[in-house]
Amino acid sequence: MTPEQDRIRNYLINQGSKYSFRELWKRMIKARLQLIEEVDNITQTQADFAYDSEEWTISEVSHHVVLSTERVAKVVEALSKGENPDASGVEPSRIDTDASIERLQDKILRGAIRWSSMTENLPDNPDLSFTAKHDFFGELDARAWYLFQRVHDLDHLNQIKSVKEQKDYPET
Repeated sequence: MTPEQDRIRNYLINQGSKYSFRELWKRMIKARLQLIEEVDNITQTQADFAYDSEEWTISEVSHHVVLSTERVAKVVEALSKGENPDASGVEPSRIDTDASIERLQDKILRGAIRWSSMTENLPDNPDLSFTAKHDFFGELDARAWYLFQRVHDLDHLNQIKSVKEQKDYPET
């Protein structure tokens, strides 16, 4: 694990141990709302803009966020019930998508709504001894996984901003 991964892991675990799911929800939803705002009003041309073959398009980032959000939610739910879920593949690698940006925008919004309703049904005091392994951050408990979604959204928010900052990024 790199020093940066270790720093993030410690943040996830320490903050997760201090705060309830409802308190963590405030942080997560702020990041998700920023992400929603960043992908709002993007045309399909902008969403599919590729400035480098090694870099993801906004469509690819959005598709990744949609898939990962649902997978992380399932891990959080399972851990909070005292189960040991398989978290491998929670963060899918780069995948092409033929979904329209409008559909992806809707799915990102629906992910936020699902996350909020899920939060309402999570236990106040889950057994944090149950963990699942994250590919980069190692073993995380339910609240650390929950907070991971915030970190993940912010990371991809910055990725989308980077695409938009490219000199050849299409105008609206």
